[in-house]
Amino acid sequence: MNPRPARPLIDGVILRLMGGAESARRRQPGLVDVLRTVRADPARMPERLAALAVEYLGPQAAATTTEARASERAGAAREEITERVVSRGVRRSVVDGSFLGGPFVLLLPVAFVAALLAQLRMVLELGALAGVDPCGDDAVVEVLLVQGVHRTPEAAREALRSAAAAGPGGTSGGSWAAVVRRQAYLIGLVAPDTSTRGRVRKWLGWTGIGVLMVVGTVIPFVWVPACAEMYRRATTQLADRALLRFGLADAEAEEVRTRNRSVLRPGLLLVVLRTGLACLTTAGAVVVVLLTGVRVADNALLAMFLLLLGLSTVVAGWYSFRSHRTSPSRAARGRPGNGARQD
Repeated sequence: MNPRPARPLIDGVILRLMGGAESARRRQPGLVDVLRTVRADPARMPERLAALAVEYLGPQAAATTTEARASERAGAAREEITERVVSRGVRRSVVDGSFLGGPFVLLLPVAFVAALLAQLRMVLELGALAGVDPCGDDAVVEVLLVQGVHRTPEAAREALRSAAAAGPGGTSGGSWAAVVRRQAYLIGLVAPDTSTRGRVRKWLGWTGIGVLMVVGTVIPFVWVPACAEMYRRATTQLADRALLRFGLADAEAEEVRTRNRSVLRPGLLLVVLRTGLACLTTAGAVVVVLLTGVRVADNALLAMFLLLLGLSTVVAGWYSFRSHRTSPSRAARGRPGNGARQD
């Protein structure tokens, strides 16, 4: 077995998070473990998540890149391979994030972690296509640059060294509000721009998320389509930045494509329709309970709650099944030939 190359930045952060035990890093942490780690120090969340992504998702990104290069040698166009990586990353963030947060709005921080890890894996895969080792120190620096957390590689490296020196507990534990706020910025749901337009967009974004959480508490399955559209938009924008950063797309063509995107996207219109349908379904469920006199433990409100919870679980499960069924990887396996473009 070849020895692992020196990775002082990643190793410093990971070993600190794992309590300094080399053996502990062999177990891939679950979403709750990752959430607990980033909550301990929300200010250093980007560096910790980036290091965790490279440590545990880097090998998966490397394997995916190996398969992609084999397809390229077999005749597939580089643009098609890149588009597959982006499509898979967008869909993975939508499925993992919106499904986990769907029926249970209180699981929002867990859903955000899942969406963030899906985004980071996509960035690692795009970087690997451009020649960046997804398991090395350069990868964690590139992730932070693509996210816009730091503007220069030197600043990113200094922040990683600071995160390693802070230890697993950081400086102090963060509140859930601070965790969610930091997650929303990292995912791209809220613009951190300090300009006048950026501040307006930021507050509009927070207002939208707040309204969605309130509505989602009363009508749980509204969260699934609405959150899916937010993840899709944010992850697509992240992919655009990654493509430019890694030289996988032409800057002028990317600017034209971004400018030509419709404000009233079909996906957004579909979200509006699904949200309206969810509200009508909720009203119908309430009417059915009232007219039939259904009660649970002699309580009509409990019956309504259980009915809505059951409906939201069915909707979230159907959405996840449908998304997995139409994933790009499954579609690619169904194409004729060796995966080259079919005109």
